[in-house]
Amino acid sequence: MSSGDERRVGELTVGEAKRLVVYAAATLLALVLFALLVGKVFVALLLGAVAGAYLVPVQAWLERRLRARAGSAFVTISLIIVPLVAVVGFGWHELSDYTQGVTARRDEIADSISRSLSRYLGVGYEQTRATLQTAFSELLVRSAKLFEEFREGAALLLTSATVFFFTVFYVLTHRTKLTAYVKLRVPGEFLPLYERLGTNVGGALRGALWAVFVDQSVKALVILACNLAFRVPLAVALALAAFLVGFFPLLGVWAVYIPVSVYLLVFRDDPLAAGLYLAVGVAVTVGSSLFLRPLLASQQTEAFNFYWMLVGLVAGVYAFGLPGVVLGPAILGFAKAVMDTLAGEVTYEGSLLKEERAQRDEELIKQ
Repeated sequence: MSSGDERRVGELTVGEAKRLVVYAAATLLALVLFALLVGKVFVALLLGAVAGAYLVPVQAWLERRLRARAGSAFVTISLIIVPLVAVVGFGWHELSDYTQGVTARRDEIADSISRSLSRYLGVGYEQTRATLQTAFSELLVRSAKLFEEFREGAALLLTSATVFFFTVFYVLTHRTKLTAYVKLRVPGEFLPLYERLGTNVGGALRGALWAVFVDQSVKALVILACNLAFRVPLAVALALAAFLVGFFPLLGVWAVYIPVSVYLLVFRDDPLAAGLYLAVGVAVTVGSSLFLRPLLASQQTEAFNFYWMLVGLVAGVYAFGLPGVVLGPAILGFAKAVMDTLAGEVTYEGSLLKEERAQRDEELIKQ
């Protein structure tokens, strides 16, 4: 009778079969419980792992000078947290003050919009003004609801941020142990799959994160330049908003450039400036989502070309929302790793391409 992995299923004893069923049930239960535990913060955990891998060179450079791994990791993370908190705090302060000013001057704003619509579209002034007054009242009610929803979601946001930064810290301080832990528990026969997962999934994630960061920075800089050129109020705050909301391909930045275009048309009475600002916004949104982002992502990974990174980014966001920026390329990399492993080492000598070319050459000779 054969033993080990070569034994047949029919050769299992009753005790071995019972243990197999118990282990299978325990494994399934563990996976389900783990999914329930980290399901809502899985993207934050994944982002933290990839961001930590990105920051390893910076942390290693600081560690050689500070001679303290934990301290150098803390300083590395602070390089992200401090500027982020400062910029978000500044933007929040600017937008809060401006919102209070808009609420206080809503009658004046309604008059200006009504006159502009009457001038450009021939809409009745009094009717438009009454409609805008009602809209302002509904906006205040919806703003209160949005604030309540934001407060309810603040716990998840805080938890995700905590998981993200502590994951970065853990990767930076325990990267050697993590690598050894995974390699120790992966059987040797799965080495091809392990290597392909690292190449495909890791490469896709690195490329996607790099592309999104650069893409969002370009959008924010373009919006900032347009704001300064057209003397738009809250130039920096609006550029920051463009950076944050522009993660969605084909969507997001329109929430900045459309209201600003309306502002230039209604309150500045400058149709040319409004048209130029709108055209720049549309061009930046379409160009970055359909060209710049997948181009940068494909250049950072050897696993996928421009087309496949475009599919992963756009389809991922459509299927999963904002987390799809990460999940789309990750799923694409996982699928490619599995397919490459199943196909094995592909050579020209044993491929269909050689057979087709041989048949074509034979047909040419006969002719």
